[in-house]
Amino acid sequence: MNNDISRGPRSHQTRFHAVLAGHECRLAGVTAAIVTIAAFAKLFVPFYLVGSTAIFAIASLMGLALIALNGRPVYNMATTIPCVLWATAAFYGLVIINFLLYSRPLVPMTHLYGILIFHSLFMIFGFAASRALKALFMLLIGAAVFYAVVVVRYTVQFGDIMQGGMLNDIFGVGIPGLYIAFHQKIGLMLGPAGLAVIGLSNTRTKRIVAGGVMLIIIPFMYYIAARAALVALIGSMIFLGSAALWVRSKKLALLGGIVAVAATMVATGLLYKFALQYNVSHPTAADAMSRTVREIQHPSPGLRVDIWSQVWHQIATEPERLWFGRGIGIYPVTEGYGPPDWYLHPTIASQVYPHNVHLELLYEAGIPGLLLFSVFILLPLAVSLKYWHLLSSLQRAAISMYVFHLIGSEFSGSFGFGYLDLFFLATTAGIIAQMRIVEDLIPFAPAPEMAAGEAPQARQE
Repeated sequence: MNNDISRGPRSHQTRFHAVLAGHECRLAGVTAAIVTIAAFAKLFVPFYLVGSTAIFAIASLMGLALIALNGRPVYNMATTIPCVLWATAAFYGLVIINFLLYSRPLVPMTHLYGILIFHSLFMIFGFAASRALKALFMLLIGAAVFYAVVVVRYTVQFGDIMQGGMLNDIFGVGIPGLYIAFHQKIGLMLGPAGLAVIGLSNTRTKRIVAGGVMLIIIPFMYYIAARAALVALIGSMIFLGSAALWVRSKKLALLGGIVAVAATMVATGLLYKFALQYNVSHPTAADAMSRTVREIQHPSPGLRVDIWSQVWHQIATEPERLWFGRGIGIYPVTEGYGPPDWYLHPTIASQVYPHNVHLELLYEAGIPGLLLFSVFILLPLAVSLKYWHLLSSLQRAAISMYVFHLIGSEFSGSFGFGYLDLFFLATTAGIIAQMRIVEDLIPFAPAPEMAAGEAPQARQE
């Protein structure tokens, strides 16, 4: 009798903690879904039709409110990875100093405010999303399915979506200046969606389905000439394979990395030589290879090859500016487009950037900015390899999405407006933090048991 009585309060307490944990899991899932909508509001094409800015503002406010209701886990994750926090503080401290010393006379303070406010906002959202990766993944897959339905419907109704050598207005926007770049936005959604399918593939059948999905996404990206997204997707898949090799043999992984870099350099040189001699069969062919060949043979102003050449020429002819750069946000000013503004008031200058985030930082912040930025973005990725054997398939796929955006930023990235890079940087950092929290709570837990699940914050996925 006494034993039954003594068990009563404990039983009630256990049930209370179980209910509380379930409530926190559901709240984390809802929060992750809302912050994901906010993060992709400006990228998901259909939102243009209903007001992407309004959707971003509403989702951001809702996300911040939900995070405030249960902000302790996000705070704990951030403080668990001091190395990432120090790298962040060092880099953005340099950005502030550089802007105040070199940019302030020509660029409005709102550009700096925008960098600090929205970069911080998207990093907070990334930490929140890392607690419920399945919600993030399902939204990405849902967006990809929507695109597939639109493409199939347009093809059945009007024929080839690439008539005239460019992606047609398949969404009915009616503004050529907008839909001419929709292939890039579609590619930036399809790539992470494909990786999400891989992350959700925890059985043999699902892996076969994931392979089939990738065999659809990759050729489609090639067909619509989403070149940056295509290279980024292939690179992120190579990273997944390399990380798996890293767990088995670090020496082989390092050797493989060296070989991959060397092979990439050789392939780039061969591609350039091939492009100079290749005759495009159709002058308006829109596939990725044909467009790349035409850009190399005829580097028109405003295209990537011409932009990179011009920026490198300016850097090479003014070596004295390598130490401190020219100032954050100065590039569009020197190009004659005026100063950039911030996310809430974008100007034409906000769309003018070197299309390579490292090149942009070297140009505007010099060698110190380039080095600190490289440490800032690569540190979470390097630390994640330490825990790779303990990560779930969801967590590994989320980190590969960060790799996807890192690679993409080398072809189309903008430092001031590269918000998704920071969203997935924080998602990766949040995953690392969760593993460290589990490591502190269960320091002697066997690796196989850990690999079967996730950190307490991530199990609710």
